Amino acid sequence: MAGASVSAEGSKHERLPALDGLRFVAAAMVVLFHYTFRGAAGATYLTVTYPALDGITRYGSTGVNLFFVISGFVILLTVDAGKGRPGHFIASRISRLYPAFWAAATLTFVICNLADATFAVSAKDYVLNLGMFPSWLRVPYVDGAYWTLEAELTFYLLIVGYLLFLQRRVRIEWLLLAWLLVILPFAPNDLGPDRLRVLIMTDTGPFFIAGCVFYRIWRDGWTRFRIGLLVGAWGVALVAAFRQAADATISFGTPFSGPVAAAVASLGFICFGALVLRPAWFRFGGARATRIGALTYPIYLVHQNIGYVVIAAAAPVVGSWGALAVAIGVALGLAYSIHRLVELRYNRRFRRWLEPPLTRFDRLADAAAVQLDLRLPARNEP
Repeated sequence: MAGASVSAEGSKHERLPALDGLRFVAAAMVVLFHYTFRGAAGATYLTVTYPALDGITRYGSTGVNLFFVISGFVILLTVDAGKGRPGHFIASRISRLYPAFWAAATLTFVICNLADATFAVSAKDYVLNLGMFPSWLRVPYVDGAYWTLEAELTFYLLIVGYLLFLQRRVRIEWLLLAWLLVILPFAPNDLGPDRLRVLIMTDTGPFFIAGCVFYRIWRDGWTRFRIGLLVGAWGVALVAAFRQAADATISFGTPFSGPVAAAVASLGFICFGALVLRPAWFRFGGARATRIGALTYPIYLVHQNIGYVVIAAAAPVVGSWGALAVAIGVALGLAYSIHRLVELRYNRRFRRWLEPPLTRFDRLADAAAVQLDLRLPARNEP
């Protein structure tokens, strides 16, 4: 999902193309999940089925967890690139997420309504989606895949709060530990109001936490505290994976294996564990991985509902496998167009326009730091 082609502008001046490659792998997992399993599950969106694949691709939904680990890593890299300035961070995230999202949401809204799809939303709901928090406004998503964007933005708000009020006195690892402890009682069960579970990111938080910890390990090295945080986050992620597999078995009326779901949910931990142990592997893939990775956010934004429309229209003409190929081709074509016509043209302009007025957040952070200097003792180091 979110996250530009990754380069470390802070402490390590090098490109990290392996992260772009991993983002593309995660996107491919999610695309195949939607096209070959989720669409036809319960005949909700499609009647076209792929029994040769769906026993495997049903676990592709956990590809979003790999996105979240990558995001945790990249977000702290972005913080370092901006020297901890909240204005820089907010401008970089808004300019990265919103232009492509607005274009993709508009395309999805128009195409689904022209096709008279049952899952098309109204014009009012489309407008309310543009802020990227539709569930809080109690309206349906323009595209079901957009729920992850709310998780991303909630994580960003947590980081903004840290940059504004805590970064001068509290190391990020302590914040991550507190967050993990808040999530822990809710991970094995479905207890608690849905709004609370979304707010504390019960299911996604362990992956964001892991990505942040992996970044600190890559930047500063291993410590027992960081190892403990990783083990804790992984444990919570595994527990949640078993619960989600059980929930999916009920929701979709087809069996999901808890051990398989847990193994797939572990992918981000395994990949990043290997990368921080062998930092040279971050350069794997080179410029080709960077080019492919540039398409992952737009392809994520346009693939699901538009893909359902394409498969339903194409299958009677070219068969189920031909329709799958056409849908993938359309998604790639739209993603490339959004990248070339929107992201490359407007992201940097939008950021340059946003950053000057957002320096007020930098001044707020400085004022908060002065107050903390007067009231608090020096911070502890984990």
